[in-house]
Amino acid sequence: MYQPTWIDTKIIANHQPSTATNSSAINRPITDIPAIKQWSAIKLFYRQHMPYARLAQKESVAVIHHLSSSTIDGTDDIDEVDISQQKIIAAIRVKPIGQYQLINGLLVHPDYRGQQLSSQLLKFIAPQLTTKNCFLFAHPWLIGLYQQHHFIVIDQNVVIGQNGLSAIPAEITQLYRRYHSEQRPLVLMQLKNQD
Repeated sequence: MYQPTWIDTKIIANHQPSTATNSSAINRPITDIPAIKQWSAIKLFYRQHMPYARLAQKESVAVIHHLSSSTIDGTDDIDEVDISQQKIIAAIRVKPIGQYQLINGLLVHPDYRGQQLSSQLLKFIAPQLTTKNCFLFAHPWLIGLYQQHHFIVIDQNVVIGQNGLSAIPAEITQLYRRYHSEQRPLVLMQLKNQD
């Protein structure tokens, strides 16, 4: 079984490119380097398998790594393994949109599909999600997966709203309208109360 982990994007967001005039570049903590390598690896993973995705540093990113058998030395702590020996095989992003959250970019490497990695990632991020304020735009064939994780389909009439008014937050509705099209139909879903 693979273990999901969060990528620390806070270190990345504070990273400044080194320049000859930037004296702090000389004193930059060495701990930044693994985080920068992780960020580069996740961007490459998305570029290779979901080229239209654009990662933002304000997003939270959870990943699952595959560790080669030569990498594992009996430790269960993925953080102790050299980042260069880790291969990202699945990822998901949680993007803050004002006071709301948007789940996006759920991606599993083609060689690892069918192993329940999507469900594992959704379970892993669940404690970080805000009920009623968490949304996602699903491909129609993934509705069942998200329903298993307590997301409900939002009726298209609610998204459009009667008399131009919508029960869905304007920020989410605006993004949905930008990404949804006849060529690329998406279904708006919302995390429901589990009471």
